[in-house]
Amino acid sequence: MAYGHMSRFAAGLHVGSHVRQGQVIGYVGATGRATGPHLHYEVHVNEVQVNPLSIKMEPGRKLAGTDLTAFDAATEEIGRQLISLRRDTVVAAAGGGASR
Repeated sequence: MAYGHMSRFAAGLHVGSHVRQGQVIGYVGATGRATGPHLHYEVHVNEVQVNPLSIKMEPGRKLAGTDLTAFDAATEEIGRQLISLRRDTVVAAAGGGASR
């Protein structure tokens, strides 16, 4: 993969670093005649730029039974936590403080 228009990578990253979804990996900048900060992202296979939609990937695992039930329960709990965080943030921003 190649990232263009980045001003810098996040501290502590190096080639081969494992990253997780949502982790900050770098900071965008602007080069050339760019109208604003943005990220240019490319996928390379054997050092050749390719269309990411053309890459054949292994299919994802389909969940069923207790795995699907556990996933659905975890998803619902995360949703409830997000709603609670948003509500607390709105109350705090309004000057009311967060109630628990």
